[in-house]
Amino acid sequence: MTSPVPPFEPGGLFVNDRQRGPLLERLSQELSLARQRKESLALLKFNLVRFRQINADFGHAVGDRVLAEVYQRIAKALRETDVLYHLGNDEYAVILTRLRIPQAPELAIRKILHGIGENIEIDQQVLSVSATAGAAVFPEHASDRDSLLKAVDAALLIARERQTSYTLYDAGTRSEDIRQAELKGSLRSALDGGELMLHYQPQLNLQQGVLCGCEALARWKHAEMGWVSPELFVGVAERAGMIDSLTYWSINVALREWFQFCIASESASVSVNLSAQLLHSPELVPMVEHAVNIWGAKPGSLVLEVTESAMMINPQTALRTLHQLHEMGITLSIDDFGTGYSSLTYLKKLPVSELKIDKSFIFHMAEQQQDRRIVQSVIDLAHTLDMVVVAEGIENEQILNMLVAMGCDYGQGFYIARPMPAADLRPWAQSSPWRMPKEVMSGLLSNA
Repeated sequence: MTSPVPPFEPGGLFVNDRQRGPLLERLSQELSLARQRKESLALLKFNLVRFRQINADFGHAVGDRVLAEVYQRIAKALRETDVLYHLGNDEYAVILTRLRIPQAPELAIRKILHGIGENIEIDQQVLSVSATAGAAVFPEHASDRDSLLKAVDAALLIARERQTSYTLYDAGTRSEDIRQAELKGSLRSALDGGELMLHYQPQLNLQQGVLCGCEALARWKHAEMGWVSPELFVGVAERAGMIDSLTYWSINVALREWFQFCIASESASVSVNLSAQLLHSPELVPMVEHAVNIWGAKPGSLVLEVTESAMMINPQTALRTLHQLHEMGITLSIDDFGTGYSSLTYLKKLPVSELKIDKSFIFHMAEQQQDRRIVQSVIDLAHTLDMVVVAEGIENEQILNMLVAMGCDYGQGFYIARPMPAADLRPWAQSSPWRMPKEVMSGLLSNA
């Protein structure tokens, strides 16, 4: 090619400046030339399908060789004037310049996907690889670089959600699809750029009236949109294949910030929610083990929360994963208990030590006798199975006192404290009416 193709570099992320910077610079140059020549230009993006499974089945060394082979196959399908970038992990970008016919982007995508789809043989292993693609055209779909990037992200995300091999951007595409694509691109940047943060909601040992831990909750303040609902961006992360990155980030930040606060107290823990999707991933256990080792945390001080419904998607895989985490010493909790449909037969097999009663049963305990009976039954069941119980949604003193009388072990809710940034934990703890364990208070004073 007369237009030099950057050398293939395995690994990395899209936000890595070694990859993103050169792509953005080259795209700006090509757009300037296209304007001068009054020509069209297309930006294509490709994602390999289920590439993580190749890494899990054959190892990262084989995965890197697959990425390199795909890179070469895309390069062979291009013209001399086109430009190819490996954006990191399983994503590639192509700039198609000097387009002569409107059908050129679609023809190029088909040619590239055909090349990628041919079997790859590595060390006598025949691997099947496929990809999903999105495309956007200047000036038809976008008039500047940033708009073109958003349009191609929208097209790629829609292709993935609709499970089609490729999608060409359509200005008439549903606004919600475009919004989701924009959120996906922003979420990638937010993970690396500091827009994401954790807020911590304190948990009390109800029988002793002391702080026993916090639940770490991901929060995102978007530069333009303001606070983004966690349900929204977690859903985007799951659909875009980013939930592992988001979870790994959450666990690492939670361990770092929480143990700076409580000096790795034996009596204090931090809880992180697990996505249903990630619970069935072979990457979860090594991810958690690596995070715990990095921060030197006691495994039992990390609590991973999973919902009943998440476990029932694939019970055998979930059970195997939970046993592996349990063997590491991680504390496991069933979140939103009472809203799922796990049987007692399955429940007794789980290596969990904590049940969290869903707040829908807690909110109306004072008025609803049936809710009180359900809560008492869950507490009794958990204690019979040698589990502790956490009540969510404690909104007032009356509910708290009722839970104490019922023998509930732990609780959280707005009456105790709202979720707060890590920086606010220390001032809150020092002025809180709730007592702190001796080692936590010692840590507060030494870090004040």
